[in-house]
Amino acid sequence: MKKSTTTFPNAAMPLDMQVDIQAPKPLGVTAKVFISEAARKLSLYDQPIKCDAKGQDSKSKKIAVNTVGRWLFGVPGYEGHVRVVPANDKVLLYYPKESPKVVHELIASLKEAVETAK
Repeated sequence: MKKSTTTFPNAAMPLDMQVDIQAPKPLGVTAKVFISEAARKLSLYDQPIKCDAKGQDSKSKKIAVNTVGRWLFGVPGYEGHVRVVPANDKVLLYYPKESPKVVHELIASLKEAVETAK
């Protein structure tokens, strides 16, 4: 059975869901990079989606927002739908509560991956 591709909204949404992730050490300004890199290692990050939004690189080439990770974390020219806030040895993630189910699954997997990493 072929899996259908979920259509994601491209409009701004309120960041009304918060998840605390215990970081291995205080991250400060590197928190977003650390969290984004950890998310990229998860298979859900690359799950294909349908979204009309596009980013744009420095040479004006369009960048498709065509995966869960790109929709959540953004690409150049498209901000994404997550805010990463460092807080001592934690990272606070804010994202839309009304996100498609797979986004909540990605965040849960990300939290587990970061908190159980040695």
